[in-house]
Amino acid sequence: MEKEFILTHKLLTLLDSEYRWFTLAEIEEQIGVSDKTIRKIIDEAKQELPPSIHFEISRGKGVILHYDKRNVVIGEVISSMYRQRTFYQLLAVLFAEGGRYSLEELADKLYMSSSSLKKLIIRLNNHELKPYHLRIAYSMPEVKGSEISIRYFYWKLFYDAYEFSGWPFADIDQAQIHEYITAIESENDIVYFLNAKRSLSFLAAIMITRVLQGKYADVPSGPYDWENRMLHASVAALARALEQRYAIHLPLDEIRFLQAMFSLGQYNYYDEAKVSAMISREKANLVQIGEEKYQLLNHFLMLALAAFPAIEMNDRFIWEIGDFFEKLRLENALPDLIAISASGLTEYVQRDCRPMYQSVKSCMQEWSQRYPGIQYNDYHLTKLTLLISSSLRYNSKKAFLLIGEEFSIRHYVAKLIKNEIGDELIINTSIMEGLTDEMIQKHGIDFVISTFPVELHTVPVVIISTIPTKRDLENIRKELMQP
Repeated sequence: MEKEFILTHKLLTLLDSEYRWFTLAEIEEQIGVSDKTIRKIIDEAKQELPPSIHFEISRGKGVILHYDKRNVVIGEVISSMYRQRTFYQLLAVLFAEGGRYSLEELADKLYMSSSSLKKLIIRLNNHELKPYHLRIAYSMPEVKGSEISIRYFYWKLFYDAYEFSGWPFADIDQAQIHEYITAIESENDIVYFLNAKRSLSFLAAIMITRVLQGKYADVPSGPYDWENRMLHASVAALARALEQRYAIHLPLDEIRFLQAMFSLGQYNYYDEAKVSAMISREKANLVQIGEEKYQLLNHFLMLALAAFPAIEMNDRFIWEIGDFFEKLRLENALPDLIAISASGLTEYVQRDCRPMYQSVKSCMQEWSQRYPGIQYNDYHLTKLTLLISSSLRYNSKKAFLLIGEEFSIRHYVAKLIKNEIGDELIINTSIMEGLTDEMIQKHGIDFVISTFPVELHTVPVVIISTIPTKRDLENIRKELMQP
């Protein structure tokens, strides 16, 4: 992706996050460029933005973005700008007509010189395509690599370009694809999230286009039981409908590819009673240690409980973890997919939930020693971290806050900690006559939070900075998780 577009995207997203003035220093810190570059980005973006959106720059105040939020979605504006980029236009041509033109003919088609096109291809090969293990050939340019990786890449590319509206597949009937997906929902009492349903329609269109071009997915044979999974019959019916509508043949590997992607889509169940029955059944099945599915699930639950004693190990949590591992086994049936799957939340989780992420990673590393044949990556660690984090049950505890500063900052720090930790923590900021074990017990204190070392024997002491850091807050949370 072009560096200039990435910076424009970051700037517009930041300015759209709040309707207020952002100082240039703030923007510099958030997107990592100088104020001179920020002004250059704004000047260039002005040429592409519609008249209803405009920047205001003021000396001493900074930058503010003006537009009517009732009629404009910044994400849609960014998608429109994305479609105007040269790299997107090249990749769109290669999707529809890859391998038909020489480098020189393709350059003429894109109104650019052959040398500029070659430089663009080199950049795409070294950056955008590299994470997908793909490359563009030079002599007769087309995207080369695993068919599943190619589809996954184009799925992300087209969805980013048309996330909110529009349809880039002129020969594919979008409304009909939606009807097919609705039929799958009805047959299985599920409802796909709106963005997931739109995303799956893109995937189906990409598959149809590639098959029409004679490009087929390869799903390795393995132990995964495709025929006895929930969506198998519905996806097989979808495949027959697509064959008839588009005069194509979908071999077994293509049906399994579709089944995998539809099963991995985000959906909910219509019937809560059905959900409750499924949850109860999953819990009862845990004793079936002969099945690999329940062996690997039981082993992980044991490791997770040892690492996170505060996990609320209720039926729903067990079901959600079971669903995670079922999808992990499904992804492993498509090795090319497991190699490239990624999440936009990974960077956030690795940064803001680092201690928990590292603990989950350690659990999975130990789990992998027993199941080395099942692969996973940062995407799966991110999902697991969020699942476990949302299931932690903090004990209600009372802490005494001890700060070697004036009394006013003690209240400030107490409020800051409460805002971050929540109602599970009661903070005592009163002044005690000597901090002794007897005094701590008299006031019913469970642990002490202090900015300097304290010698106590009956309760733990959590040392923090004068203004608590993220690590300090994580250490306080860990104390709340202790029995």
